[in-house]
Amino acid sequence: FRRVLFRSHGSQATHRAMSVRFRPPLWAILGTLVLGGLFVSLGVWQLQRATFKQALQQEFDQSDRKAVLDLSVETSSPDALSVQPAVAKGHYMAHSQLLLDHQTRNRVPGYHVWTPMRLDRGGVLMVNRGWVAASPDRHQMPDIAIDGGERQVRGLWRPLPRPGFELSAEPCAEEGFPRAVSYPTIEQLACIYQSPVSDGVLLLAEEESDGFAREWRLPNPVPPSRHYGYAAQWFAFAATLLFLFIKLNFKAKGSTDS
Repeated sequence: FRRVLFRSHGSQATHRAMSVRFRPPLWAILGTLVLGGLFVSLGVWQLQRATFKQALQQEFDQSDRKAVLDLSVETSSPDALSVQPAVAKGHYMAHSQLLLDHQTRNRVPGYHVWTPMRLDRGGVLMVNRGWVAASPDRHQMPDIAIDGGERQVRGLWRPLPRPGFELSAEPCAEEGFPRAVSYPTIEQLACIYQSPVSDGVLLLAEEESDGFAREWRLPNPVPPSRHYGYAAQWFAFAATLLFLFIKLNFKAKGSTDS
């Protein structure tokens, strides 16, 4: 780039020429590419999360129009967007309950109560009976007692929840119930109960008795609109980084001729 400025001082004319150079150092180029790529990737990921949650919310809203799956007769592994109304018949394994850790409600820490049901056809089905608050003393478990009589329950059939970040844990190696767990896999559940376990979890219907706080039509505390906001922030970071990279690496060099 080259700009020429002309100034007149009486009979003498002065020409000032200015050269603008753009020569960023290698470290600045690499740093901008890495950070910029990271910011854009995070923005795209947030957009994907927003789209997924919108579709999932729609599945929840339309779940009452679907056929009811009888888990006492058959079962299937639901996919990530599947929300299937279902019923199951059996008896609760009252002395073998799990507490899914790291669950909050209105910013209060707590658990989801997972009660295993021994199905009449055999095998174990995990029933999520809802949310309970955690005690300030983490060694004191909440009262989640339930009778083990035969019953039929209704709810929504969903895949096992997965965390955003995998944590190393071996819930099968622990002892005693109720037991706090962090997103166990189907293999870990089968190990805990020494029995085949249906690959999913039944979210106990809000109208069913013997449950706790349940708001299944709001499956995640982070709504799609917030993900769109996060995406906009990451894209703004990327744009700001690019602006600073260009601005800080333009260097002007001037000369004067009389």
